[in-house]
Amino acid sequence: MKMKVEIITPVYYKKPDFITGESEKRKQYLFKCAACGAELGIDFQKQIQNCWTGKTDEVTDREHEELKAHYGIGSSNKSHEGGLPVFDKVACTPCSGQYYTYSGVNEFSNSTFTVQIQGIAKDGK
Repeated sequence: MKMKVEIITPVYYKKPDFITGESEKRKQYLFKCAACGAELGIDFQKQIQNCWTGKTDEVTDREHEELKAHYGIGSSNKSHEGGLPVFDKVACTPCSGQYYTYSGVNEFSNSTFTVQIQGIAKDGK
């Protein structure tokens, strides 16, 4: 899998972008399309809902395996900050660009989650 532009690359420690109960007003992580500048978003609840499968429905099984290899997710299946990795795909409607996203989701208490955006990369197709 070839990535054209890496907007965010993984780090082992960063503050969560979302915390259940503390940042409920923020529904999405917003970023700009590298090609046209349109505002795009990663839905935090969608990442949490898919933390046990590791991917959303927009990501194929093949893409999932390639993304795990690209980001160095090993056999322990842990994201860089220690949570569960979730991969998603976000489309830019104005320019038809495709972005793969990588989030680390951590359930630190019963049904209480943090989400850290660990990677955003434009598809190199």
